Amino acid sequence: MNIKQNTAKSNAIYELDGRPSILQAFPLGLQQLLAMFVGNIVPMILVASAAGMSSAQGTLLIQCSVLGAGVATLIQAFPLRLGKIRIGSGLPVMMGLTYTFLPICLAIATNQSLGLGVLFGAQLVAAFTSIFVAFILPYIRKFFPPIVTGTIIVSIGISCFPIAAYNLAGGQGDPAIGQLHNWLIGALVIVVIVACSAFGKGMVSAAAVLIGIIAGYLVAAFAGYVDFSPVKEAAWFAIPRPLAFGALKFDVTIILVFILLYFINAVEMVGDMTVSATGGLGRQPRDEELSGGIMGNAVACMFSSIFNCFATGSYSQCSGIVAMTKVCSRYVMGAGGLTLVVAAFCPKLASVLSTIPNCVVGGATIVVFSMITMSGMSLVAKSRFTSRSMLVCGISLTLGLGISFAKDSLDVIGGYVQMFFGESSIILVALTAIVLNIVLPKTQEDRDAEVSAD
Repeated sequence: MNIKQNTAKSNAIYELDGRPSILQAFPLGLQQLLAMFVGNIVPMILVASAAGMSSAQGTLLIQCSVLGAGVATLIQAFPLRLGKIRIGSGLPVMMGLTYTFLPICLAIATNQSLGLGVLFGAQLVAAFTSIFVAFILPYIRKFFPPIVTGTIIVSIGISCFPIAAYNLAGGQGDPAIGQLHNWLIGALVIVVIVACSAFGKGMVSAAAVLIGIIAGYLVAAFAGYVDFSPVKEAAWFAIPRPLAFGALKFDVTIILVFILLYFINAVEMVGDMTVSATGGLGRQPRDEELSGGIMGNAVACMFSSIFNCFATGSYSQCSGIVAMTKVCSRYVMGAGGLTLVVAAFCPKLASVLSTIPNCVVGGATIVVFSMITMSGMSLVAKSRFTSRSMLVCGISLTLGLGISFAKDSLDVIGGYVQMFFGESSIILVALTAIVLNIVLPKTQEDRDAEVSAD
């Protein structure tokens, strides 16, 4: 009897509603947290630096970014219900600050006539866009068959490749970028993750990314490449202050830009939630899960607007970990989210996590971004690579990613167009794939492929 109970407990990490032991849930939640933590605080660091903020203001922004990510993750892991309305997906996704909003956040923060009050005001009002998308999603989902969602997921993975490569080399803008020790430590992380995933069993395989990050961190620390000064300077306890940068202000132009960006964010979230569901659960996400996920993020963004945190979104690398390890318990994600909330009130703990070198993060993301891309390819493959499916996928990826890689080609058209299509390839890939899927005629082989995929 005890053997059966122990087996059930150990297998709980592979079930959506499985409740693993604390000794399993928190290390695996930490694995997800480590994969996204540096990426989560970088937008705040960039904005604080660009705006010339004091160290105290910068620390507060980082503290609030950790709190916002933790609350958003907990909402997704443990959905709320208001009658028939579901707030949160209940899927294994990890939330954090999205880079979709970073260009406009930098522009507003550095404009003295605007300020963060305008930013957070626009973020709050425009969040209702996500609520609208959540309501209409079940009615427009027919426009997202596997060939479309698969193409979107592939574009998400490929668009993340430069981020992983820069991190592997030491981090974009870092004076030490490209130095040999960064490549060696990053390569070590990759080797450890692959070895644990391929040859390990049980928790070793499930925690492959965590083990790889720890191995790389220890080597970097012993070699003297980890800066512990932020840990010494950080306080043990601090309460994030709401509206610390002044009252919310509302600018119609900025609100309209945020509305467009929330649409992009929703498309990216659909892709990430699909990766988690198909890769971890072996099925497509349900309508109420997708709608609830977007609705939950809208509520999280409203909370973040009050607590000085930028808009949140799902983290592709964390969905990639789910696809790779098959660890899909939402209680594991909840453990990661809870750790983030605790870290928000304990700056010293958050500062420890922030000391992870970029090359270590880069080694881990090389593996998980590859898994995202292959998850998308597996969905595309369900369309059997017919002439039609190859046209939908190939043209969408080439156009969307091509313009994103050559975004200066949009300079003549205007800043808003460049920000909408140039800064994020996902929206153009999605629009192109949806249109091509509608206008290109289907053969019987295409219809059979759609039926078998569903």
